[in-house]
Amino acid sequence: MIKRDLYYERIPTKSLREDIRLLGTFLGKVIKNQEGKEIFELIEKIRLLSKINTNNFNKHNSYKSLSGKIKKLNSEKMFKVTRSFTHLLNLMNLAESLDASRKLNEHEISSNKEKTSNIFIEQIIKNLFKNKKILNKKIYDQAKNLNIGIVLTAHPTEVKRRTLIQKYAQLIEILEQRHLYKNYPS
Repeated sequence: MIKRDLYYERIPTKSLREDIRLLGTFLGKVIKNQEGKEIFELIEKIRLLSKINTNNFNKHNSYKSLSGKIKKLNSEKMFKVTRSFTHLLNLMNLAESLDASRKLNEHEISSNKEKTSNIFIEQIIKNLFKNKKILNKKIYDQAKNLNIGIVLTAHPTEVKRRTLIQKYAQLIEILEQRHLYKNYPS
């Protein structure tokens, strides 16, 4: 049996893909409504070129096409494109958080945890200390020799207005309800 650590696993689930697609569709409608069809199509073209760039073996030509498209933008259009992608990434992060929450819930609700292949870092550490074949001093000595550093990041996606945080919380609630209604109609 393959053991997996759910905190770090990045396998997109069907629910995650559906949520991202749904949120992306809604964002597209909002962009089209508020900024117009021209901006929407520009953003969509850049998104598709970016996708081609990451999936294509002939990356040089698609990269040239993508960078050429972006270099031609004036500052106003660049702002709108950048803002749109920022919103898209924030929505994707919401969907990923919700998906991780679902995975954790599935693990906790699981009727027979021994059969499940999901493990967590906390479980690994607890099992180390429960295992009497390894002396506590040996574990302690190994831990003392670990080189652990703190990483601080200052990132625009980590700073959000209160109104956005509230809207994102509402979106998560709606997505959770959608998931419940879809999987448990009664």
